[in-house]
Amino acid sequence: MKKPTVALINDTSIYQSHFGCRLVCQTFREQFARTGLDLKISLKRDFNLADYAEKLAAVDLVVINGEGSIHHDKHRHLLDLAGQFPSVLMNCVYQENSPHPDLSKFLYITARESASTAAVNAAGGRCVTVPDAMFASSFLRSYQKPAPTEDLGETDNVVRQYLHVGPVKVRWKIGFNTRYPTVAGYLNKLGSYRRLCIGRFHAAVASSVLEIPYSTWDSNTWKTRAMMQDMGVAHLHFDSYKAAKANVPTEFPEEIRRFATEARGRVEASFDRVAEIARELAK
Repeated sequence: MKKPTVALINDTSIYQSHFGCRLVCQTFREQFARTGLDLKISLKRDFNLADYAEKLAAVDLVVINGEGSIHHDKHRHLLDLAGQFPSVLMNCVYQENSPHPDLSKFLYITARESASTAAVNAAGGRCVTVPDAMFASSFLRSYQKPAPTEDLGETDNVVRQYLHVGPVKVRWKIGFNTRYPTVAGYLNKLGSYRRLCIGRFHAAVASSVLEIPYSTWDSNTWKTRAMMQDMGVAHLHFDSYKAAKANVPTEFPEEIRRFATEARGRVEASFDRVAEIARELAK
C-alpha cells in the first residue's frame, strides 16, 4: 500500500537556530515516520504559494506547524491554506485574531494550551489541547543533563525589557537566549543550573522534561501562562521578571512531572489522528 504523503508548513527547524524550533520539527519528522507518513515537501513559514501550489496539491495532506506564529492577526496566510488544500493545523498558539473564513475548514486542529483551544473554538474552529510537540522529542527525552554547577539561571524573553538608569530607560539584556550552535549546547546551559527563572516557552518545556525547578514570566502571548495553568502550577507564573525571579522554587513540582510524563502519549495520539486523516484522503 502506498504511504500517505504530507507537506510540512512552517518548518522552523531548518531555517532558525532556536533550539525549540529544531526540536519541535525534529519531532514532527519522527512522528511522521512512526505513523507511516511520507514527508514530500517542507517549507518555511513565509513562502510564495504560487511557487509551490502544484507540489502542495500533489500531497494527500498539508500539515501546518502553528507553533508561536498565529496571534494578533500575524501570519494569517497559514490559515488561508485550509481553503485551498486538505489541511491540519497542529501545535499552535491562537490569540486575538480577527475572524477567518477558512478556520472551520481545517480537518483537525491542536493547540498547545487550553487558552488557545478556547479561542479557536470560539472563532468557529474545532480544536483540542495537545501539549507542545517537543514533549515527545526523542532527543530531549534521551538527553542526559550535566550535574548543575550554579544555583539560579535566567533565560531571556521575546519581549524587550528595560532598565531605568536615572531618568533614562535603556535596553536591558536579561539572561541567555535560545539561539545556540547546537541543541545540546542550550540544554547543557539549562542543566548547569539547579533552578531557573524562565521567560521562554520552550525553555519551560525542556525544563519540565529535564526536571529542573523553575518559575516563568509573561511573554508576547498567553502561551506560557496558559501552559502553566494546564500543568497545575499557575502559582509559578508571574506578570514580571522581577516577581518570577523572587519566587523560583527549590523543588521540582510533582504536577509538572506528571504532566510531562503523560504529554508524550498525548502528542503521539495526535499524530496517530493525523495519520488516520491522511490515510483516508489517500484512498
